[in-house]
Amino acid sequence: MRTALLRITARIAATALLGGAAVLTTGALPASAATGTVVTDSGLGVTIRSGNATSFNSVGTQPNGSVEIECQLYGEPVTGKFGRSLVWDHVPGKGFISDAYVNTGSSGLVAPLCASNPRADKAIAWYAARNGSTAFQGYCEMAAENSYGKTAIWASAKADWNDAVARGVAHRGDLNPPKGALVFWDLAAPYGHVGVARGDGYFWATSVNGKIGLAKLPYFSSYLGWAWPNF
Repeated sequence: MRTALLRITARIAATALLGGAAVLTTGALPASAATGTVVTDSGLGVTIRSGNATSFNSVGTQPNGSVEIECQLYGEPVTGKFGRSLVWDHVPGKGFISDAYVNTGSSGLVAPLCASNPRADKAIAWYAARNGSTAFQGYCEMAAENSYGKTAIWASAKADWNDAVARGVAHRGDLNPPKGALVFWDLAAPYGHVGVARGDGYFWATSVNGKIGLAKLPYFSSYLGWAWPNF
């Protein structure tokens, strides 16, 4: 939790410099849009992207200063003015900016969860395009990371899950993961197993009847739960 604490501390300090007062929020999901303040060291603002990852196209720049946040979602982690964050903010009529450059007074969500998740859609499409493939048998973590355009982040699915547990963001035993969340099992000790949730009770993974496939949770035994990808 050290990163989260540093992030909150940075937000409070930045708000004080801007003459505002930080209000830390936790608990229930916000029901309405919010506002924040974009702060960058360059003073030139933050890149607006078409999706919730740096791999999506730039569609403009949000200048430093007040910004309206229509909704938020989890995406590629970015390290910015306020620490490392997986949260992305949707600016109405424009696109997505990393919350790592936005002072909202909280390290979590302060606006409703966005209905769409472009990065998750790409990950799910990656699996669907490889339906029936045996190329990743024994490499479930590699498949999950590759679906998100990453590789060689964690040595195993279990290491990935243990990271989520250590950060306090693992949703143990929850069989209703949102679209794009990683779902984990305690299989093939000590390696574990991982897939990507479709958001409707189904998931994509390797080893579904010996190949990449779609199945309904929990499917395998020893289901652990879900977490947003930390990559």
